Amino acid sequence: IALALAASLSLTACDPPMPPEVLASLAEQTYTCESGDTQLAAIPVVAAVAADWQFGVETNCPGMTISPVEVATDATALQIHESNAAAIGSVFSSVPFAVDAVVLAASLPDISNVSLSAAVIEKISLGQISNWSDAEIAKLNPSFEMPDLAISFGSELSSDEAAPLTTWLSRLLAKNFEFSNAPTTLEQATEGSLVLTKFSRASEVTATMVAIVTKETPDGVIPAGESITTAATMFKGKSANGILALSFDPEATPIAPDGINKVPAPYEAVTIITLSLVGEDTLATRAAARYILRQDSQGSLGLSYVLALPESLRAIALAEVSKGLPMPTIAPEGN
Repeated sequence: IALALAASLSLTACDPPMPPEVLASLAEQTYTCESGDTQLAAIPVVAAVAADWQFGVETNCPGMTISPVEVATDATALQIHESNAAAIGSVFSSVPFAVDAVVLAASLPDISNVSLSAAVIEKISLGQISNWSDAEIAKLNPSFEMPDLAISFGSELSSDEAAPLTTWLSRLLAKNFEFSNAPTTLEQATEGSLVLTKFSRASEVTATMVAIVTKETPDGVIPAGESITTAATMFKGKSANGILALSFDPEATPIAPDGINKVPAPYEAVTIITLSLVGEDTLATRAAARYILRQDSQGSLGLSYVLALPESLRAIALAEVSKGLPMPTIAPEGN
């Protein structure tokens, strides 16, 4: 990227467009400012950091503001929402914004790690395994003495929301799999509970998350920042009419997160949080979208419980929302 960035500085208007990763690298060194106010609505897990964007953009781009609102309307130009939920209003561009995952959270006394295979999870869901001391569970967890405790299974998620995990388990089982419908919440969890939920929710309450056992990972793939971000590099993007659609490719070669030499086993039940640009297609809306995608890689999302996009996805998201904006340039020294 550094070599491509240096070469890009000599490009003329007749040269081909910069690669997305070069534009992303440039975006980290400067700001694209367009005067005007942009309303932003975000799901609660992301809304916690919206005040940082509001303050930051006013500091770095005088005359440009981002105003967080609690409820989205068709006048809310930027909307951050779950990928399986539609934005409100007319969307002219939509890109990935952040990463989450579907997990199973176990509530067990004095046990900090739990591993389950797809076959065991299916049996628990069907009621064929009903106690944590079951021999099949004990075999997968030799480091702990599993308690003689009834398993209480429930879900915070709809079938659509749970799809990334059910799809992964279906691949592991080589047959279709669906969780039983037993609504519950993490707050209602008692000892012995196994709750289908999001990584962000389980992280917020420091719940023990189940590692998924596969042939390649007999100890289980633990849902964690590194394993989820690695799996997020296995998405393929296709752009059409401003919409950047992603599809997960289980055959894709995963890429290690920045700073990690060995590729972690990917936790494949990844879900994408989406950024939609709504209403009139203005440079102010695009500049605001680009600003919060830029902040994404600088750690603002570290104040929430969702994960930043891997650079491969963030680069193509930046390229999509930046259409029509001035090309980024190197910021003056000290910015």
